[in-house]
Amino acid sequence: MRGVLEALHQGDYDTAIERLTRKALFGRKEEAKEALLLLAEVHSLYGVEGLEKAYRALEEAYELGGLEYHPLYRALLGELLALEGRPEREVLPLFLPTEDPRARYHQAQALFYLGRFEEVLATLRPGLPAFLAWRAEGLRGRALERLGRHEEAALAYERGAELALGLERYWLLLDAAAMWLEAGEGERALLALEEAEAAVGEEGPEDEATRHYLLARAHLLLGNPNRALEEARRALELEEEGGHKAYGTPMVAGQALLQLGRYEEAMAAYREALARAEEGERPYVLHEMGVAALDHGAYLEAEGYLRELLREEGYPYRAQALADLAEALYRQGRYAEAEEAAKEAMRQGAEASGELILGHIAYDLMHLEDALLHYRRAAERAEEGSREWVGAQEMVVDTLAQLGYRSPEEILARTEAVLPHVHPADEWHQTLLAYRERAEALLREGRRPN
Repeated sequence: MRGVLEALHQGDYDTAIERLTRKALFGRKEEAKEALLLLAEVHSLYGVEGLEKAYRALEEAYELGGLEYHPLYRALLGELLALEGRPEREVLPLFLPTEDPRARYHQAQALFYLGRFEEVLATLRPGLPAFLAWRAEGLRGRALERLGRHEEAALAYERGAELALGLERYWLLLDAAAMWLEAGEGERALLALEEAEAAVGEEGPEDEATRHYLLARAHLLLGNPNRALEEARRALELEEEGGHKAYGTPMVAGQALLQLGRYEEAMAAYREALARAEEGERPYVLHEMGVAALDHGAYLEAEGYLRELLREEGYPYRAQALADLAEALYRQGRYAEAEEAAKEAMRQGAEASGELILGHIAYDLMHLEDALLHYRRAAERAEEGSREWVGAQEMVVDTLAQLGYRSPEEILARTEAVLPHVHPADEWHQTLLAYRERAEALLREGRRPN
């Protein structure tokens, strides 16, 4: 079987299948059985397209006898059933306790299809033949990706790439780059993409478009919007040549254009993304458009995009979209509607953002005690360093100052905490320094304001 395993590792599946079929037909009983099990494994690699042939190979192997309690046979059968979408009650009883790496790989693949991602990680074992070893790392990466453990997923994909050859190596490196981006590691993503380009001779338009799209995202993350726009436009050209027209490509172009201050062009790119978006993708584009309009001061336009978003089902960031709608309404001076939207955002989980808007409304209406309460709650509930946290800290300090520098100790503590997160060019930086200086003077004099 060594020649077959080598052919599989090299991606020469036709040769491997031909040799295994011959062995199944003309080999001795045990050799034929082994060949048929490996043939089923090979066909299983094709996913749904290989189901029929994989089942046939398993049936022929079973007819040779002695496989009823064979861990690999049962694991393969479980994988095929799970791939078909059969329920856990039909799949899980097929698994037998075993330390055989091949059987455990196929058990893990079945568990992945069933959505049991933690169990996938616990099931995989080292010691696989080369053609499965890289796939096991890829499977580990996909499970970690589904669990939101992006850095670990990137590392798993890179380990798989070290074991794979040709296009498989290239694709794993693209997966690794995507995960480094999700982890916020732009430099690591660029390294993976550079390695991917070197790993393959000629790219198809769709693969090359994907690589340039990932390059655009990496450069955007690293603060290079001009280069990001250049890469996004190259990806768009390649998609026109024959690649899949993904909604994410014009979206990243829009993000780069926004960073460059080219709002109208950015919104045109977002409209292209919206036209390309499929069901379930539209809310992500609409949210980007709503926030862009909000930041640009186009509050009525922002309201329109956000209301359209909220009519979509299943968007996981609905609470934040409600908070953004509350801000759009607040900026238009529609306080009652803004308050209602902010409270609904809080009920759905966006507590810090909702409290911040409620604070702004109270502040504008000169209900400073209420404003202080909401701003303190926002600061407590926001993640340190986040936009909401910085805004809440600034407004607590400002409100305390408006209340006659009540609690100079708190003013001092909050300014010290927030100043490292405020750019020196931001007008808030000088305002906070002035508040800090006044609070320090009061404390030095040992006086408290009336």
